[in-house]
Amino acid sequence: ELDLAQTNYLRGLVELPPETSSKVAVEKDRRRMKANQIRRAVKRHSQIAGGRRSGGRNNNG
Repeated sequence: ELDLAQTNYLRGLVELPPETSSKVAVEKDRRRMKANQIRRAVKRHSQIAGGRRSGGRNNNG
């Protein structure tokens, strides 16, 4: 998604009225929240599975 200035420039080219607000910030917040949720899940999984496995990846080849 484009920021508000770019959106309004393109809307002006096709003679549409400019927008007054953008949803870009909302998308960024949602993306950050989702990334934090994934980080917490990975951390939790690492703590739970940490005793069963050591060394991370095992590349035999």
